[in-house]
Amino acid sequence: MFKREKELMFFGLNPNQSSYEGLKLFLLVYFGACLFASVFTAPTYWLVQWIDSLNSTETTQWLLGKRIDIYYNRLCYAATLILLPYMMKKCSLFSISNLGLPFNKDALKTFIKFFIVGLALAGIVFTCQYFFCDVKLRDVSATRVLNIFAGAILGGLVVGFLEEVIMRCLIMRSIYTAWGTLAGVILSSLFFSYKHFRAPKSLWNELSRGLETPPWDIGFTVAWYDTIGISSNFDLIPFLTLFVFGAVLCMLYIRTKMLWAPLAMHSAIVFGIQSFRKIFDSTPCENVKYFGSAGMTNGYLALGLLILIFIALCFWQPKQKDSRE
Repeated sequence: MFKREKELMFFGLNPNQSSYEGLKLFLLVYFGACLFASVFTAPTYWLVQWIDSLNSTETTQWLLGKRIDIYYNRLCYAATLILLPYMMKKCSLFSISNLGLPFNKDALKTFIKFFIVGLALAGIVFTCQYFFCDVKLRDVSATRVLNIFAGAILGGLVVGFLEEVIMRCLIMRSIYTAWGTLAGVILSSLFFSYKHFRAPKSLWNELSRGLETPPWDIGFTVAWYDTIGISSNFDLIPFLTLFVFGAVLCMLYIRTKMLWAPLAMHSAIVFGIQSFRKIFDSTPCENVKYFGSAGMTNGYLALGLLILIFIALCFWQPKQKDSRE
């Protein structure tokens, strides 16, 4: 059921071989980005202050109004984008076939199939929320709804692509190559869930209060609290839901050998969440623990459905076609 296959192995290795090179590269990118952001968070803020002192504009005032953790996060993203091509080159992923993103009829069918699965999952959860929770339709025009859908589709595709390339293609396959399928699914899904938990905004507001000129080590302080953020706002149901969702996406990649499958489902879920949040208003109620809120992660229903999908994927053996030609 969880045997390794050559298509997902890095460095051209056979399933009976192992390599830690992918894990080393991932740790280099991850900790390198964190170190870069830690060092340059304060200087970046100082630079904005200096520019504002020379010529104050709405843009500089807007930037100075941002919390210090936002500077850290944006610098992390920038460093990751700079380092990511290096890891992809080392892992031979500058190839649509090695990424698992072929452009052919089978790939299109796979994308559509699992986009529909993602929409169905979100649709079931949000329909139940509408009928059983305190959810009301906003007063939005048809044109506004179309604009919301267009933005949500674009946002879903961007988020889905970036997270699937990093989480499933790079991280999961690195662990897969080092320790096998089960370790790849479990450890990468744990990391996926962990990274969705951040320190609360109240901490950053308190940290930034009164800092007219942040000290040089403020980036390291943010890095520390960002790392342990899960300890300050941990919630078991969202953690488990995100973990199982990550495991479902891993299994889709493993079973289809195409990144289109998890990308499609992930994009559909993000599309559903973004659309629901902008079209409907929801307020906390007793039934939220069963059906969740707009984020879908804090209710038993989404968790239960994802567990069922994961179990089905464990036993699903699709007919393999040469979709990489």
